[in-house]
Amino acid sequence: MTVTKGRIAKEVVLWIITLLLALVCLRVGWLKVTGNIFWVRDFHRWGYPDWFRIVVGIAELASMAFLLIPRFASYGAALFAVIMVGAIYTHATHNELSRLSFNLFLLALSLIIAFTRRPNFLKKLRESGNG
Repeated sequence: MTVTKGRIAKEVVLWIITLLLALVCLRVGWLKVTGNIFWVRDFHRWGYPDWFRIVVGIAELASMAFLLIPRFASYGAALFAVIMVGAIYTHATHNELSRLSFNLFLLALSLIIAFTRRPNFLKKLRESGNG
């Protein structure tokens, strides 16, 4: 495989996106797991049990770890994308529209990483649907 400037630039951009997303996962996951009062209040207000906040936080911390290992980054990004879909649903159903744009942004970054690190994923998904 020939290393070109374009390929290097793509890899650098992908790592910048990955590190940004990993830092977000670390921050929000840690705050949820450690019982930050704002997250405790929000999950209570949304009607979710306390254990669910902890599970979401652990999933976000797992996403962060997976994101930092290129071989598993697509799995970490996919896990975080699922969390973002849940966050988008929660904010939309609780009339918190001002919070949606950041969640949509994080979802987009997650999908970029998931499909860039695993380019054959869609092809395999289509093939399994036809079988």
